[in-house]
Amino acid sequence: MIHILKIIAVIILITYSLQLVNAQSDLLVFGGLGIIGAAVYVLVTDFSQFINLLKSKL
Repeated sequence: MIHILKIIAVIILITYSLQLVNAQSDLLVFGGLGIIGAAVYVLVTDFSQFINLLKSKL
C-alpha cells in the first residue's frame, strides 16, 4: 500500500513541478527540472521494489 501512495505522491509532485518549468525565472525552471529528475528516480526505484514484492508473493 505504501508503494502506491508513494507513486501517487510522485505524480502530484511532477505535475506541480511542471508549473515551475513554465516559470519566467531561470532558477525556478532549473529547480523544477531538478525536482522532476528526483521524482522520476524515486518513482523508478519504488516501482522496481513494488515489482519485486509482487514477484516474491507469486
